[in-house]
Amino acid sequence: MRSTQPDGADGKSLKTSELNAQELLGRIKQCVAAGDIETAEDLREVLMSSSGKALEEVTASAEIIDEARVEEIEKTHLQIWDELYDSMSSKEKAIFFNSLIEKTFPPKAILINQGGLNDQLFLIEQGHVAAILTKGKINNLVLQVGKGGFVGEDTFFGVSACASSVIAESEVVVKILEKERIREWTETVPGLYAKVESFCRLHDRYEDAYQIKRQQKSRSQRVTVSGSVCSDIMGLDMKPTGRQFQASIGNVSRSGACFFIKSSSKEAAGSLLAEPLRMIFSAEKKNNLVEFMAMGTVVRIRFHMENDYSVHVKFLSPLGRDKLELLQNNEF
Repeated sequence: MRSTQPDGADGKSLKTSELNAQELLGRIKQCVAAGDIETAEDLREVLMSSSGKALEEVTASAEIIDEARVEEIEKTHLQIWDELYDSMSSKEKAIFFNSLIEKTFPPKAILINQGGLNDQLFLIEQGHVAAILTKGKINNLVLQVGKGGFVGEDTFFGVSACASSVIAESEVVVKILEKERIREWTETVPGLYAKVESFCRLHDRYEDAYQIKRQQKSRSQRVTVSGSVCSDIMGLDMKPTGRQFQASIGNVSRSGACFFIKSSSKEAAGSLLAEPLRMIFSAEKKNNLVEFMAMGTVVRIRFHMENDYSVHVKFLSPLGRDKLELLQNNEF
């Protein structure tokens, strides 16, 4: 911390060590009024270390500085995201804003690649983007998002590969929140992440639009199945690693499957993403079992409730029609 020596009333330099709590608070107010928030922060550190009894002054100085930082936030940005900021305290507003990175993308620039990984949340401040789902050589428009919207939330808050690409339709100005920054919030503003996630979940338009488009374009009918699946996690050489897990089958199609696991650790569940699997399905049919094997890759993991996760797998090669018809034509 640099040395701070605010001028005294008589024009002479006055050392901070000679100031009492009230005088330090007064100096902090003067610095904030002059727009020198950095010096105000330094003085607050002196205040915090000078006396354990100055709790009132320490609290007041924090509120003064936080409010000053909020005032620094550009007005246009606050107007666009007023509902998001309304849920935050002054301190949370300042930290959230200072966690954002502004970036401009030219038309046709790719913000998110389908099938890739993404650790950024894009807040659209200007322009329009389009979410595109590519099937074979055909591009299907899933959703268009403009000023006041956001993209990337499905992978930023979840554990999955990007289900579609996001492309700039015009010059686009965005504020970007990176996952790395939210790790810094744990101690200073522990409730901020939940507020941002809640806002995005409430206003999410992508998930419904994606599922509708996916169902419209899908050639693989999904069949609800009761039973279990034993999965071997394979290595890059496609040989078993010795790691296995059991799961309950949710549904099966020619192109993939969904099953359910329980995990007390989000990180452990998330570690399955992009893992190649060899799966032995055992579908229950009254007193008999319909068994088949499939190879696939985990493309998405979604958290539900009480440590429940759904694991979505894409098969490396389509399941035989005879297998799907057998599952479809029998009651389970």
